[in-house]
Amino acid sequence: MNRFIPAALVAAMLIWAGASASVSEVGTPGRTALADVTGSGQAPSLATHAANRPRPFRDPQDRRPNIVLISADDMRRDELKYLPKTRKLLSAQGMRFTDALTPHPLCCPARAELFTGQYAQNNGVRTNFPPQGGYSAFDPDHTIGTWLNAAGYNTAFVGKHLNTLPMGFQRNPGWTIFDPTLRGYDDYFNFTQYNDGHPVFVAGRGNYYTDYLADLSRTHLRQLSGYDAPFFLWVSHFGPHSIESSDCTGDRCRPAPPPASPTYRNNPRQVIRDIALSRYRAARLFRSPAFNERDRQDKQHLIATARPIDPVDIRQLVLGRIAALRALDLAVEAVVEQLAADRELDNTYLMFVTDNGYLLGEHSYIGKTLGYEPALRTPLLVRGPGIRAGSAAEQTVTLVDLPPTWLEIAGATADIRQDGVSLVPVLRGDQQVAPHPGGVLIQAGPHRLETGPREWYFRGVRTSRYTYMRYHDGWVELYDRRRDPDEITSVARDPRYAQIARLLAHRTRKLAGCNGPDECNRRFSALPSPGK
Repeated sequence: MNRFIPAALVAAMLIWAGASASVSEVGTPGRTALADVTGSGQAPSLATHAANRPRPFRDPQDRRPNIVLISADDMRRDELKYLPKTRKLLSAQGMRFTDALTPHPLCCPARAELFTGQYAQNNGVRTNFPPQGGYSAFDPDHTIGTWLNAAGYNTAFVGKHLNTLPMGFQRNPGWTIFDPTLRGYDDYFNFTQYNDGHPVFVAGRGNYYTDYLADLSRTHLRQLSGYDAPFFLWVSHFGPHSIESSDCTGDRCRPAPPPASPTYRNNPRQVIRDIALSRYRAARLFRSPAFNERDRQDKQHLIATARPIDPVDIRQLVLGRIAALRALDLAVEAVVEQLAADRELDNTYLMFVTDNGYLLGEHSYIGKTLGYEPALRTPLLVRGPGIRAGSAAEQTVTLVDLPPTWLEIAGATADIRQDGVSLVPVLRGDQQVAPHPGGVLIQAGPHRLETGPREWYFRGVRTSRYTYMRYHDGWVELYDRRRDPDEITSVARDPRYAQIARLLAHRTRKLAGCNGPDECNRRFSALPSPGK
């Protein structure tokens, strides 16, 4: 029997069965003090550093716009189709960016870019784990939280932070409300929230992570709105990330069963519809020439030696992702509804983005970290004051551009050099602005099986037409996406593209060492047409 059907039915049974009981704190369903769940009878040592918590600003006369960021995890740009409420509430009421990129397609480096407005060579977070990544490589003293708070904004963070948060975790400065998930966000049902320095363990099938963050978003928004001062809120979701490993190595991956979101409880027929939809979605993936690409000898070792992906695994994974995205869609709706209830919606810039995209069998790979389009492209939707409803921006923009945008909106300044550029002119409808005229630096830090703990895995540049990548072992890939949108054939060794390859190698060298907006967004001489 096809393993896809039992996995779907297991998810449906979990959904329809409802929540299992869990140990609860009085008045707080599903939450229990950490001391009760460690097994030692003693609470872990958590330095709350209450002195680092800024007092909330209260100034009804300060009418600067609020800023709310909602981020997904591992979401592909083409998966926006599963977020109808998000498209209706953000895209239809604001602007969608058609060529938004995550230039470092991995969880921690991408979040570090959002915190700092810097590329990894400048903020220090090159990968997910020490010594070159994770929280240990991150400097929490210089972030969008500290800058906006210094400028008079109340600030809040809730959800997935950077990996490897230590149990001796100290409160990060600059955040009026600070509620990252310390452990277990990748479980979806059992996790620990920092809870502003009073950690709680959340357990049981009635506490689905995405829905829990949606409730916290409402709570924090009510609190921020009550201060009568401008605010910044970042809600960092985990969905639709897989429950198992964060990245596959090219071998056969084993995606976990679909996360059984309580999203479906009010609409059990949606389960059956999504089972059918996931079959259709998987079939479309299978028809792509990139899926389990046969001849991969023009690609670097990791992909060239990868084993074909089992279509059964893709079907299971796609169903789980659709289920997770249904919950995420409702979580976005919850934020919009709360802003409207608090009469803050019209004075709020609301943005939706993901940390990185995800390959679902393209080039025989499941995961991110690579410079191919499914990993680099991100949805980016923005609504807010002065943005024309239903508009679209075709300029290439990146995650690194969002912090400078927030700074300009707030009239704030950073105490470190920003690598991105403000998108405020684009949001106002200026179609002549070109934030990255010479292309975008794309890169990935250490990739354990390939590079060990320290080397860059690849570095390159993506222009409106070409993707160039030079790997740690000297291997080069070059794709002409106008002629080859699925990136099947590298033309790095094609003599017709020799001059283009040399010029893109030059751009990569210049951008790889860039520091600041002028260096990281520089102009270069025009590329020639391919030879004949």
